[in-house]
Amino acid sequence: MLPMFRNLAFAGILLPSAYFACTASCLATVIAPVCAAFMTVSCAHAQATYDVSTVKPAKPGQSGMMLDWDHAELNAKNVTLVWLMTTAFHARTDQITDLPSWAKEQPFDIVAKLIETDAVTVEKMTTDQHRALLLALLIERFGLKYHLQTKELPVYDLESAKNGLKLTPAANSGDKTKSVYGQCSGCTCWGGNQVIGHDIDVSTVAELLAVQLGRSVIDRTGFTGKIDVNVRWAPDLGAEPVSEEDAVLPPLPMALEKQMGLRLVSGIGPVKLYVIDRLDKPSAN
Repeated sequence: MLPMFRNLAFAGILLPSAYFACTASCLATVIAPVCAAFMTVSCAHAQATYDVSTVKPAKPGQSGMMLDWDHAELNAKNVTLVWLMTTAFHARTDQITDLPSWAKEQPFDIVAKLIETDAVTVEKMTTDQHRALLLALLIERFGLKYHLQTKELPVYDLESAKNGLKLTPAANSGDKTKSVYGQCSGCTCWGGNQVIGHDIDVSTVAELLAVQLGRSVIDRTGFTGKIDVNVRWAPDLGAEPVSEEDAVLPPLPMALEKQMGLRLVSGIGPVKLYVIDRLDKPSAN
């Protein structure tokens, strides 16, 4: 079973298949295994930037990455810039282009704090607002400049399979006190070959699959209800050692069709790209 992390919110991040990642509708600590909540970045928040911040190269030999943006403080350990950008942009790594090599390789330790903002305002901050603060931090401390570009690229359309949808309606939808598959309402977990979710919509499933596949997945089902999901498939050959249990699982397309009545159809569609125009190594604190 995948591990459950409570009170987690993070971005969709493309990770090695050996990692597991979980998401939730609320904020708190994120430790690799990494966690994600699916929201768009909004700049509508009470404060535009953190009041103080420190940025230092991470100590060599550390394993895993951590981001904790609990209320008034952001604390990041052993994180790369591309990792943080996927969070701030709410994007996959393949959507971020023209990065210098050091932004993918050099890990940093970062601490940033809100000092002037009152506690009540901080307590009510949303995931969107924390993302916006992180983006402002990247602009301020790393000189980030970027522009958006939309290209027609290979995508997958997520459609109803030939025999129709086989989706499981969410149990106790909207009840934050109940869990299904170990997940709270609106929460998801995914690993190298498994997706689990409770009280989510199909578009969220599409986003999770996009992270797994490294390609945009567009929900074409037209289904608007909330569902519970627990789908598992055979890992790609060479991705990781295949256990006896994994060896008998169907490939992803067959698993989606058999368990959820869904199919992935290859196509060409618009994909938002974040083109990096400038990124500087930070100056000493």
